[in-house]
Amino acid sequence: MVEKQQIEIDLLDIFVSLNRGLNLSDVMFQLNNLYAPRGESVEQEVLIKVLNSLTEKDYLKSFQVGALDSWKITDEGEDYFYSL
Repeated sequence: MVEKQQIEIDLLDIFVSLNRGLNLSDVMFQLNNLYAPRGESVEQEVLIKVLNSLTEKDYLKSFQVGALDSWKITDEGEDYFYSL
């Protein structure tokens, strides 16, 4: 299992290197792509906690987007979008 601090560092690195915002499913994909060669993955629940923590610390901005704003829709009809 990947440590929370490592996830925070890797998340910020992803946002800086891509220089654009990502929705939750894209963030999950990017992280699991990074950890797959080591046989590790990140659970969505853990990822949401880390993203919320980074948002509270003002490292990230979070936006809730509706069905008309996002091409990736969750079962609830909305998704979250994160950016620096």
